[in-house]
Amino acid sequence: MKRLFFTILLSVVAFAMYAQSARDCIRLGNRAYRSKQYDVAETMYLKSVAKSPSFEAYYNLGNTYVMQQKDSTAFENYKMADSIGTNDPMRRARNFHNMGNIWYAQGLASINQEGGNPAGAFQNAVNYYKSSLRCNPNDNETRYNLAMAQYQLKKNQDKNGNNNQNKNDDKKDKDKQNQDKQKQDQKKDQDKKDQDKQNQDKQQQQQQQQQPQPKKDEMTDQVAEQLLNSAQHDEKAVQRKVNKNQNSKRKNLEKDW
Repeated sequence: MKRLFFTILLSVVAFAMYAQSARDCIRLGNRAYRSKQYDVAETMYLKSVAKSPSFEAYYNLGNTYVMQQKDSTAFENYKMADSIGTNDPMRRARNFHNMGNIWYAQGLASINQEGGNPAGAFQNAVNYYKSSLRCNPNDNETRYNLAMAQYQLKKNQDKNGNNNQNKNDDKKDKDKQNQDKQKQDQKKDQDKKDQDKQNQDKQQQQQQQQQPQPKKDEMTDQVAEQLLNSAQHDEKAVQRKVNKNQNSKRKNLEKDW
């Protein structure tokens, strides 16, 4: 009997939960959200979306995910809320405002992050804050956030520009260093070639100096022999001339008797 009663009770509870309207789920979710029971609020908003998707359900889901530090999921739900739309410009303004906040937070987080793109994130934040102000021009908080996003955008654009300029300058300096090193290497090679040639010329000079050279006042055997032959020839010629003169005198001295 007790088991039957328990089964009936569960069925009634299940029916009661099923019978809850999408609006009922939103109210229960709001109650849990105010109590900071964000997981319970998430469950109730998801039930509301499952029963009847609405701007309010998705918007509230986005807020719940923000409180759970799930910004990416929150942003997707804000986008779903915007795609459904609402006739209330104030709600649309808050939705765009929150989307801008997510991008602004992402920009701050990516400033010192390797490979981050803070300028792109701040640009998105600026765009969503402007959309919010179009819906509600009197929202001072959004106007302040827009000014901060624009400031961060310009700051990080200038920073990126300076970084790019520094990278270009570093590249130019590196190229110049490489060119200077190449010139130094070429000069070293040329100096080595010149030094090798000087060493080679010096070595040849030393070899030539080491070879015996005939003295200027000395004559070679061939020259001496030529001079000797010439002298002997001249001597014979002189002797023949002397003999001829003597014979001539002798003839002149003889008389016919």
